[in-house]
Formats: sequence, structure tokens, C-alpha cells
Amino acid sequence: MKKHILFLVAVTCVLSACKKESLSPDAVLQSTTNTPQSLSAVATPELYTVRTIAGIFNAESQRPNLVDGPGPKAKFWKPHGISVSGDGSLYVADFFNSAIRKISIQNIVSTVPLSYNTDTGGGLLPEAVTISPGGTLYIVSTAYGIRIYNKAKGIDVYNRISNSDSNLDMEQDSKGVMWFVGDKAIGNITGTTIKRNLVDFTPLLASHETLRGIGLGPNGVKYVSTATQLFKVSAQGTITKLFPNVPFTFISGISVTKNGETLYIVDGNAVKKIKGGVITTICKPLAAADGRDGVGLNADVVAANLALSNSETALFVTDIRNVIRKVTIQ
Repeated sequence: MKKHILFLVAVTCVLSACKKESLSPDAVLQSTTNTPQSLSAVATPELYTVRTIAGIFNAESQRPNLVDGPGPKAKFWKPHGISVSGDGSLYVADFFNSAIRKISIQNIVSTVPLSYNTDTGGGLLPEAVTISPGGTLYIVSTAYGIRIYNKAKGIDVYNRISNSDSNLDMEQDSKGVMWFVGDKAIGNITGTTIKRNLVDFTPLLASHETLRGIGLGPNGVKYVSTATQLFKVSAQGTITKLFPNVPFTFISGISVTKNGETLYIVDGNAVKKIKGGVITTICKPLAAADGRDGVGLNADVVAANLALSNSETALFVTDIRNVIRKVTIQ
């Protein structure tokens, strides 16, 4: 539903995201005047146009690391998972800030308030976040397990099976069930009921391997990855390895179109498209490492995770240099 040499040294990263729903690709834009734009009409950009919509580009941390406000003036610190809520807002797992950030459709960034958890000393290290139609937040994290929170409804659930309970990605299905990957298995959350180890990958993985990404297709199909392997899981739990001869670098995010025909993944910090058995790189890190916007391979993107818009015409991408990007895909 996330020790990578391109990411963070000695910190397990990633992603990814609730069922990527309902944000118009033009809902959140950054203008050349450094002011946020909302749902105003704009000309359709060229295919694979990359725009920075929120955050201040900085490959390193620079205090203050957390700043709310208009998208171009807000600050993140190594954002990981990203998802889209039913009302069109983006939710971001702001990893090193140990915070959940919301980007409204007017491109205003805010920090979602959470209760102080004495068991974790306020720690969070979120990898992915989803939000239910009723406003309940679901958070999976590195070392801090699973958090379910809705202040208005009095929901505050914390589930941590060990001090190393790391669950690296999550996505919401069409029925509001949250599916996540943790260690070597898939689990899910319905309401406040957490079920772990529903599909066990242990026989297929090396001792050091863990699951890192999850994306949901139609009819109960799930796509799951380790750093270097990609799998398809049927609704009945049958596991099939995809592209066994492809040397993936580091898969850290998966998003699937509603018809299941196209997958978008983050691999080696590049955004890639998979359709009809063909893998195409849309954008990737450049040697210049300057965070430039642009079209396709002319843009410099170091992706962590991604979310597919409801219209399936854009991807929203977290970039580990502390910015959020939008990529036009239709």
C-alpha cells in the first residue's frame, strides 16, 4: 500500500501511498511568481512535464526543517509516501520531520496534528499515510509500527509488535481497506482491525530481503516489491514474479491504473512506466543534481514514492531533496 545508497544511509525508506484517488492533475501547481495556484484552468502541458509544486529544493537538511504555508514556501525533510484523499488533498509522510503533512487543493501545506504517544516518545518516522473517507489517518512507519488516528472520532490506535516493526508502504483499495507491506508479508487494516501476515513471501525471499512497495489493481490484484523484485498477487493469494530477468535497482513505490494495464514504479529513484511488458523511464536523477523542472528525461527527479491522480493524467511524486513534484502522464 518503506539502506539505499541513493536515499538515506542506514535508514530503511519508502513508501507509498493510499489508493491514489481524486486529485485533478492541475489542482496543485507552482507558478513562476512563487505563489500557489489552485484549480484554475491551465493549458495542457506537454507529456511527462515535471513541475515542483511544494517544498524548497535542498539536498541537505537546513533548519527549520518543517515550515507550513503556501506550497513554494513550505519545507519538508525527506518526504516518503504520498497519497490523495477523496477531497483532492495530498497527504505526505514527512519522514525525518516525523510528521504527516497535508497539501490542500489550494496548495497550502499544513502539519496534521497528532496526539503525543508516550510509547514512542513522540517518534513516528512515517513511510506511508492514507486517509479514509471518514477522515481517519492510517500511518505505517520505520521502527514505530502502525498508527490509526481520528481525534474527532476518538480513535487513537498504536500497534507495534517489536522495536524493529517497520512497515514500508500502504495503499487504500476501493472498499476503504488499507493494505500494507511489513517485513516479508502483506497485511491489511479494516477500520481499526489490523491483520498481519495475510500473504507470506518468506519462501521466495532471501534472508535479508523485505517487502518495500505495494500497489493495488482491480479485482483484488496486488503488486508488491522488494528492492529488486516485483511480484503480482492474485485475489486468492497466488504469487507470480514479474520480469525475472530485469535487474531492478531499488523499487520504492508502485501505483496502478484502475484497469490494471499500466504500472508506475519508482526504481533507483527514477519514475518508470510498465505497460504491455515494456518498461519506460519517464524521469530520473540527472548528474547536475539541481532539481530542475522540465520535460521527461530533461528534468532532475530523485523520487521516493508516487501517487496516481484519479483522472490518471498525472503522478504526484515525493523527491528526497525535500520537494513534491507533479508529472503529467497524459
